[in-house]
Amino acid sequence: MRMVCTLMLIAVVALPSVLRAQVGSTTDILIGRVTGPEGTPVAGARVEATSAETEITRIKVTGADGRYTIIFPDGGGNYRLRVVSIGFAPSQLVLARQSDEDRLVGDVRLGRTATVLQSVQVRAAPARQPNQRPEAGSTERGLPPGLVNRLPIEPGDLNALATLAPGVVGVPETDSTAASFSVGGQPANQNSITLDGLSFGSGSVPQEAVRNTRVVTSTYDVARGQFTGGQIASTTRGGTNIFQGALNYSLRDPSLEFVDEPENAFSQKFSQNQINGGFGGPIVKNKLFTFGAFSLSRRTDALQSLLAADPLALQRLGTNGDSVARFIALLGGYGLQPTTASIPDEKLNDNASALVRIDYSLADNHTLMLRGDWRGSVQDASRISPFSVPHSGGNAKSAGGGGMLTLTSNWSGVINELRAYVSGDSRSTDPYLLVPSGRVVVASDLPDDRLGVSTLQFGINSALPQESRSRRIEISDEISRVSNGGAHRIKLGGLLNEESSENGSFSNALGTYTFNSLADFEAGIPISYTRTLSSRDRQARSNNAAIYLGDSWRRSQRLQFTYGLRLEGSRYPNAPGYNPLVDSVFGRRTDRFPSELHLSPRAGFTWNYGSNAGGSSRGSIRGGFGEFRGRAPSQLFASAADANGLANGQEHLVCVGAAVPLPDWDAFLNDSRTIPVSCNGPSQQFGARRRNVTIFSDDFSAPRAWRGSLGFNRRFAERYNVSLDASYARGVSQTGARDINLDTTSRFSLIDEGGRPVYSPASAIVPSSGAVSLSGSRIEQRFGVVSEINSGLTSSTRQLTASLNGIAVRSMSFGASYTVMHSRDEVQGLSTFGGGGGGFGGGGSGASTAGNPNVAERGRSDQERRHSMLATVTWPVKPGFELTAIGRVASGAFFTPIVAGDINGDGLRNDRPFMFDPDGSPDAAIAAGMSRLLAGAPGRARECILRQLGTIASRNSCTVPWSPSLDIRANFRPSGFGLDRRLTVSLLALNSLTGIDQLLHGDDLRGWGQPVFPDRTLLYVRGFDPVSRRFLYQVNENFGAASGSRNAFRVPFQIAVQARFTLGSDPVRQQLNAGAGGAAGRQTAVEFRARLARAVPNPFTQILELNDSLGLALDTAQKARLQAHGDTLKARADIVLDSLSANLAGSPRSGDPAQAGARMRTRIQEARSLAQAALKDAESILTPAQWAKVPQSVKQPFAQRPDGQEGGRQNRRRPPGA
Repeated sequence: MRMVCTLMLIAVVALPSVLRAQVGSTTDILIGRVTGPEGTPVAGARVEATSAETEITRIKVTGADGRYTIIFPDGGGNYRLRVVSIGFAPSQLVLARQSDEDRLVGDVRLGRTATVLQSVQVRAAPARQPNQRPEAGSTERGLPPGLVNRLPIEPGDLNALATLAPGVVGVPETDSTAASFSVGGQPANQNSITLDGLSFGSGSVPQEAVRNTRVVTSTYDVARGQFTGGQIASTTRGGTNIFQGALNYSLRDPSLEFVDEPENAFSQKFSQNQINGGFGGPIVKNKLFTFGAFSLSRRTDALQSLLAADPLALQRLGTNGDSVARFIALLGGYGLQPTTASIPDEKLNDNASALVRIDYSLADNHTLMLRGDWRGSVQDASRISPFSVPHSGGNAKSAGGGGMLTLTSNWSGVINELRAYVSGDSRSTDPYLLVPSGRVVVASDLPDDRLGVSTLQFGINSALPQESRSRRIEISDEISRVSNGGAHRIKLGGLLNEESSENGSFSNALGTYTFNSLADFEAGIPISYTRTLSSRDRQARSNNAAIYLGDSWRRSQRLQFTYGLRLEGSRYPNAPGYNPLVDSVFGRRTDRFPSELHLSPRAGFTWNYGSNAGGSSRGSIRGGFGEFRGRAPSQLFASAADANGLANGQEHLVCVGAAVPLPDWDAFLNDSRTIPVSCNGPSQQFGARRRNVTIFSDDFSAPRAWRGSLGFNRRFAERYNVSLDASYARGVSQTGARDINLDTTSRFSLIDEGGRPVYSPASAIVPSSGAVSLSGSRIEQRFGVVSEINSGLTSSTRQLTASLNGIAVRSMSFGASYTVMHSRDEVQGLSTFGGGGGGFGGGGSGASTAGNPNVAERGRSDQERRHSMLATVTWPVKPGFELTAIGRVASGAFFTPIVAGDINGDGLRNDRPFMFDPDGSPDAAIAAGMSRLLAGAPGRARECILRQLGTIASRNSCTVPWSPSLDIRANFRPSGFGLDRRLTVSLLALNSLTGIDQLLHGDDLRGWGQPVFPDRTLLYVRGFDPVSRRFLYQVNENFGAASGSRNAFRVPFQIAVQARFTLGSDPVRQQLNAGAGGAAGRQTAVEFRARLARAVPNPFTQILELNDSLGLALDTAQKARLQAHGDTLKARADIVLDSLSANLAGSPRSGDPAQAGARMRTRIQEARSLAQAALKDAESILTPAQWAKVPQSVKQPFAQRPDGQEGGRQNRRRPPGA
């Protein structure tokens, strides 16, 4: 029966790697029972299990009940088993992970004599599709390196990999935040990234160190926690019994990057050299292994600043060359040179990372894994924006690393997995210039008769200097037991982590001057000066713990459940001291940080329905519901520790009008201690130092989400899979904030703006600039913003995804999905962290108001992308050459129009503008500006304005155009010159749509493949009329401009070159060659075909052979029809078998495993289709009574029997000639 074992191994290898590596956990549990011919248990039987991926062998002896349990950390899901016992015939098995299981059941019935052919039990999964899930009810996508290394994507960027899962929304990086992603409409900071089962603080690892990555968008496993969105679960490669590794080099060069304006520094052309490598193997075979990987990269970009911008780029930024030239000249007059010899002309970014792993089998029952990781980066010319000059930035450095221990143990069927990880990170940025930040509002006439308004920046970036350190300790332990027969796996686990951070910097540490025009800047008359003052580092610490109890229940082969409870708690030490003044005025205590304990239930199921003639299911229905608890952002507690209202706490200086201290740039340059720490004059109305306070409400808790999903998938035509997944997420206890020191009594209303309330009296507004003093809206004048952080906000997201994937003509595999999303959430005017010194404030993305910022407003979420489509294609054109592609199309992101300035007097720049109708505006300048804007604005911006004329703009009421993207990769694997297909040379065509746009449209670009960064500012505050009590505005006629040729930032069409050389053995190719020839050498096509033919069932000949023994009493006509159909089936099967055996036996050992697998998969499916059609014909020939006598082993030759035996392959003597 070795041919059955061989055929099933080939079938597993034939599956493409994207289908094969849907691994549910890092540890495989092999269980089973060995019995004799009479069904009695066999004690002392020797069970040898060998991983097909790693070639590592584990040995176990059965107990008195004949049962065994073997543990494989990172085993790979496919195993060869050999069972030997004195007095019995040896038996061989192949175990392959089912798509929804974490344990593999291998029951064996041994024969008495060695003359009886060996019994073979195969627990192989049917042809799995990418949408099948490793956990009951869950939705996720597996991304093994074998797939990722062939696609046009950065393999080590975990956040980029997450966007390959349908419905995941990518969140682009900014100059202060890393790239991330959003799942189910949840905030990006509520995701989880794990490496080898524990939290990992970095979004990238050396690409050769990654064994597998899973993007989990829905799960009901109670072992997973600390997130409300999604999870990226990656595992690292460990050493095996095979010496193997790879070296990878990639090149990006400006000469291979093509833009319509080659000299434009904003074209984002760059050069990059990157080297990745990894290698490992056994130190002691089957005992001690090691694997190490590294990554080195250097990237240089053109410095995007006002000095590098040409006139066309400046126009697209909303300004002109004359204004910028005057601005640069004024800087020189103040001695503030825009750049110096020490500031580089290019942005240089060096990155390095390394990972080393050691695996040690202490005994048959214990395996120890030790892992160390390190990463570091150096970036010159950091934090320089296109609207600033080079001296605003600085040089940044970061470093981090950690060490991990994992111990997996097995005590008589009780499995324990202990993990511990300690890590630390540090970041620092040293500024080039230590003077206050400066902002100059400039109105410029643009060549197309529009008036653009922009803010030019100089001095230090307000986020600098920067210095921070963090440390994390995380420990988890899980103990589980698999019931006899494997129906239940009950697990009890716990997790404990502690995070601590120390931040020696804070926003606006050196202050910010704002000028309302170039004339004001030249005269040295600012309209405002703000500064945050603090004498202490921000420190925060959090302790999180969880205990969970769950069960994975395999009710039957078709029905599986997972359910359980998860108890989580958090506490936050390092609360500041007690502030009696805050307590007496607001009734809140500053010396108490909240703690909480919460119990969450979860349950999920998967039901495999229907069956074809071969016995495998046609599809599945899956779903579940449960509650998920995230983690409160640590910066909240760091802010509260600093902004405590005490003498050692943070202070915020706000000066407007006559209270603004005049800048002395020469003195600032010579001594930063001369930078003002107070306002001019004794008046408290237009300037004062006030202490900001951050406190927590009694109901504060970590964010949570109730989530449910229901999915359906069905296979058809043996090679395609269609699925439909619906999900709903209800976010509760979402974090928000209220300013409890804001007097929300309206002092007057802006009649021309729909009665918008203003919380400061008109006397507290500077007429010449429109700047509003903070004092007019304070309940207690000794405090500034008093932010009470609460958990009263909610969100809801509905999402529906339809997917189709499979194998088309010429072995082309594809996957396509369409997702429609509807996401709503609540925000408050202080909902976004940052700015303002006190913690919340600053009116960042998502934080806006039309009146009272303390009132939660429900609206469209920032994370919503109403429509999104994703497609991936892999086409093995010929041996040694394949094409792959990733295409995306998403409807435009939404954005909120804003006003540059404070209108309602709450002290924050978070007000949404009133959409003035040009025909009814009280101000002629506004009417003229709105008319010109409507005449020349992009279509979507115009629609947004017209739809809201005469009202205050709604949150996220505007949208940008749809954003398509297409990346293509060509992989060449030469076999000559002794390369043996170990070398892969790749050409990547990145952002191909831009190249197509240039080719088709020349200078009249449509903006295909370009990022969209709309100008969100509609109105700039220019003054205040105290008589009519209305603000004076200037319309930004560049509002919403961000498409086609009006986009200043151009991402080029790029050709990247990459080469990867495989070292040592290739485990996939080794399995393929073993299936074709084994240790005795490669077989001929005739020999291999003979082995395959004996494993392909012919039901017609089987029924004829069983006629007498079963008493079928076939008549002459039936026998003739069965014989004719049997001959026809044999002839058609011969064609398939000849092709399959010739491909396998005739292909070189250096052949590409992926392409060979694709060819085999197609032929095997054809053979199975023939057998299934034959069964229907056979049933039609027999009478119902005769068909009822035919054994199930003939009716369902590929089905699993209740005892685990494959149909037709039990311990029975085969008919002669079989």
